[in-house]
Amino acid sequence: MTSIGTARHFQPHGTPGHICRAHNRAVLAPTVALEALRHGMGPDLTNAQLDQCAAAADRAPLSDTSRAAVRTALQPALSADDAPEVVHERLFSLPPGHPLRIRNGDQEYFLVPIPLTL
Repeated sequence: MTSIGTARHFQPHGTPGHICRAHNRAVLAPTVALEALRHGMGPDLTNAQLDQCAAAADRAPLSDTSRAAVRTALQPALSADDAPEVVHERLFSLPPGHPLRIRNGDQEYFLVPIPLTL
């Protein structure tokens, strides 16, 4: 499996901590969400189930913020069939580091928001 990489390898030296944490969460959440999807779980899974999925993905137990990011990634996928208002609301209300699940035809993927540092 390939990876976007952690903030340490991607963001410039001196990047503020909150940006690095959001970056790392954005990379972590789809990995754990994919494990949950493989087991038929959705956004209503328990913290214990989330931690089991994290362990199955070779990740440490999740913080509450990372659990929320995974639950966001497990929300039903957005598609071109959704009303523009729904897409706008879900896309532009994403907390930092929370991926969005997208469906295009029969293909699903995660829109992973990597914070930008200028």
